[in-house]
Parts: sequence; structure tokens; C-alpha cells
Amino acid sequence: MRADEKGSRERRRITGALLALLLASASPVLAQRPDLAGGWMLNGGKTVFGAWDLTDEGRRRFEAYDFRTDDPALKCIGASWTRVWLNPNVLVQITQAADHVRLRYEWMDLDRRIPLVDPAMPDPPRGSIAGHPALGRYAAWYDGDALVIETVDVAPGYVSTMEKWAGLPQSRRMRTIERLTRSGDVLTIEITHVDPANYRKPLLVTITYPRSKFELMEYNCMPEDAAVVAPR
Repeated sequence: MRADEKGSRERRRITGALLALLLASASPVLAQRPDLAGGWMLNGGKTVFGAWDLTDEGRRRFEAYDFRTDDPALKCIGASWTRVWLNPNVLVQITQAADHVRLRYEWMDLDRRIPLVDPAMPDPPRGSIAGHPALGRYAAWYDGDALVIETVDVAPGYVSTMEKWAGLPQSRRMRTIERLTRSGDVLTIEITHVDPANYRKPLLVTITYPRSKFELMEYNCMPEDAAVVAPR
């Protein structure tokens, strides 16, 4: 065997070994990706709020909530990602790319482009939506069969403005984790709110979204036309 041919084979062997090593140590960004793409709608799904254990400050804010003045939907502004997921009869469309996930919510025409990051990064790049300070800044990664979305830096407000959960508060210290998984034609969103200023233990919310064949439509919220009714 000629020396140049032997050297070429050796280079290919080393290159293959390095490639295998890189794949074996791939970051969570490149981990196996669950297929969550498509349209989903709460209509026909279920919502479960875990028990909440409010601090004294959290209790004060919860009892003082007045939907006529405190619901940001009156100004076409999202209150929290849990509140966004709670809205019935509007579509959520998910698309997945190599470096980001995009969630387009029909409600309020929210367009959430979430960078995929390594969760071990101390300060990962995050997305946000201008004009919606209570929705904070977010980044995502894959964990097995789940898409995990972490949101921080939220403005003070309310986790929910609907039904008996209306007025559950959030502070700037709140950290929100959403885990999205799919089983057949059902998308499950498990949300954990960690906010020691308002809750003595994490607030857990689970929402299921059946697959929908409807197309995404424009919501076109106008503050002068916005209206809410007493939630509880």
C-alpha cells in the first residue's frame, strides 16, 4: 500500500471517530426532536389548575383583583402565557426549525419565536414580544419527547384573568416552565409557575389541546372594542 493511500485512510478514520464523538455529545438543541408541528385548539381540551398556596402578599393581590381595571386584555395585552393558552376557540400554530420554534397564537395575534438553546448556558439568548411586558423573555430546548420553554423577566400582573383563577398574581421574580408533549392528536401543555413573592409552592397548570384543521386567522384586537365579563 502506498504511503499516501495509507495516510488518506487514516485521516478518514480519524474524521469518522471525531464525528461520532460530536454526535454522542450533542447538545440538547440537537437532541431528538418530537413532532409538535401543526394547528392546535383548546376547544374540546381540558384545563386543570393545581391547588395554590398564596403568601400574604399573594393573597392580598388575589382578593384585590378587579377585572374592570386589572385585566390587560382590555388593552389587547397578554397577561401571562398561561392566560394565553387558556383562551378557547382560537388556534395555536406550531412550526419547528433547526435553531428556533415558532408559536403563532390567534389570540391577540401573538407571534412567539423562541430560540433553541443549551439549558446549561448561564445567559442564553431569549425572545420577547414588544408591547407585552407580562409575557417576559423566553428560550427553549428539547428534553426527550418534550419541548421545554423557560420564561423569565415578566412584568407584575396576573397568571390568569379567567374563571375562578382570575386574579392569581405574578411578580417580577416569577419563572415559568412550559413542557409541551404530544400523544397522537392531543398536545399537552404542563406549566409550572415558580414565584416565591406570591406562592409558597409552585403553581401547576395542565392544559390539553386537540389537533385542529382550522386555519390561523387574524384576531385584530382593538382596545376600543375590547370587553370582558366578570370572571368569578
